[in-house]
Amino acid sequence: MLRIALILTSIANVAAGIGLGELWFRFRHDSGMPVIVLFVALSLFVQGASTLGYLRGWWERVTLLPFQLFVAGEGAAALVGGVAILQGVLYNLQPTNGDYEFGPMLAATLMTTQATIGLIHAARSGQLGIRKRA
Repeated sequence: MLRIALILTSIANVAAGIGLGELWFRFRHDSGMPVIVLFVALSLFVQGASTLGYLRGWWERVTLLPFQLFVAGEGAAALVGGVAILQGVLYNLQPTNGDYEFGPMLAATLMTTQATIGLIHAARSGQLGIRKRA
């Protein structure tokens, strides 16, 4: 069940990354569309695609440490996403010009959710070396 949730959140991140990237491309000449939108789109796409690649076993042919790279990537995504959510909440408490930023918070929530599910999946796989006390 956890694997299915991880696959679904990864697909959601890939789709969100493609959609956000397309949105940036369409409105890139608008002064209100910063380049950071493209970077967020790329990070969502890369996180989702690399997780799907890990689950399919594609990275075992490319690198010697696929599990360690998966855990490091998901850990970094959880940290960055968590900080972005916190920044979004703090910004929305007193928004500039009444402009609430829910889009970046949604992207950060997607990123953090997938990263958290990925880390739980990694912990349950038994490869982390975490011991349960009886």
